[in-house]
Amino acid sequence: PAEETFKPMFFLTREPDMALIDAVRMLAGEYDVRFLTAVYPLEHSRREKAAWLKNNGLSHIPVIYVPYGEDKSDYIENDGVSFLVDDYTKNLMEWTENPSHYGIKYLNGFNHTKGTWNGFMISHKMSAYAISETIKGIVDRMVSHAA
Repeated sequence: PAEETFKPMFFLTREPDMALIDAVRMLAGEYDVRFLTAVYPLEHSRREKAAWLKNNGLSHIPVIYVPYGEDKSDYIENDGVSFLVDDYTKNLMEWTENPSHYGIKYLNGFNHTKGTWNGFMISHKMSAYAISETIKGIVDRMVSHAA
């Protein structure tokens, strides 16, 4: 239930998807990768997410904390092609309202139950290499298409 996410230690105890983490590391070597993460107006929310990133070896990637419920695209510069990998369709729909923004749905095994996202997708069932190569292919294709 959504109420669980408000409790202290919820974010800090989430099990990492190591394939996704490894893919992020691969992509960060070639692209300007940043985390856009929603945070609740609760004292522990931001602190726990920062600690989770550090505990999983991702503290070197810049983080933009977005107040929960706000449009993530409002927190980046909108002067070029941008991509958002997210597991929440609402975030992807808002993101892609900008014609130079592309969304990639992360299927985590729990989401996508209504099938409302019909854009690009990656899955928790993929290897790190497959995730990385899929995202690279999408990025390269859409950047060349926009040029």
